[in-house]
Amino acid sequence: MLFLTDVDHVSIEKANETRQNNLQSATVSLQVVMGLCKRKETAALKIKAAVS
Repeated sequence: MLFLTDVDHVSIEKANETRQNNLQSATVSLQVVMGLCKRKETAALKIKAAVS
């Protein structure tokens, strides 16, 4: 029984690490998308100002 408990503990730790890594990856991806959107918006405003 103790062995099974240890295995469960290890599995839970690995699952938590995987979730944390996934969260970090998702956060970085979101930051990249937001940065690209901001750059696109800035470029559009510069074009609009140049045309006006």
